[in-house]
Amino acid sequence: MVLIHYFSRSWRGYMNAAEALVLLVVFGIAQRWIPIKRWSRVLGRNARVPSHWQGETAVTPIPRVRVTEERVVAIAIERACRRLPFIPTCLAQASAGQVMLRHRGRSGVVVIGLRLNPLSAGKSWEAHAWLLGKCGAITGGKNAPGFTPTNIFELPSGLSADEIL
Repeated sequence: MVLIHYFSRSWRGYMNAAEALVLLVVFGIAQRWIPIKRWSRVLGRNARVPSHWQGETAVTPIPRVRVTEERVVAIAIERACRRLPFIPTCLAQASAGQVMLRHRGRSGVVVIGLRLNPLSAGKSWEAHAWLLGKCGAITGGKNAPGFTPTNIFELPSGLSADEIL
C-alpha cells in the first residue's frame, strides 16, 4: 500500500511538472511575440500597490510557501525550469504559477517591481516579477530583494495584496 501511495505521488509530481513546462513555454512565446496587453488578463486585474508596500523595497528574503497547493506549484515550476533548454523569464514563471493556482482553486498575487541597476553607469532600470501566495513567494522570491513593487495583478475574488504582509 505504501508503494502505491509513493508511485501515485511521484506520478502527480511528473504531471504537475509537465503542466508547468507547457505553461512556461506558452508564456515565454507570448511574452516574446504578443503584446502584454493582449495576454495580461491571465495575471488578473491591475490593482493598486498596498499602502504598507509603497516606497518599500523587498529587502528581506520572502519565506518559502507552506500551503499545499502553493507548494505543489512552486516545486512543479522549479522542476520544469531545470528541464527546459532555456531559462524562463520571471514573468513567464509568475504567469504559469498563477494559471496553475487557478486550476487548483487558489490564486496568487503577481508583483512587478523595478530597481535602478547598480552595475550600470547610466540610469538603467531592471524589472522583476514574482508570484506571492498566502504564505510567501511561489516564484521569483529569492531574486525580489531590492525591487520596489510598482504593479500588482490580482484575480477577482481571489487573494489580494492587502492580505499579504
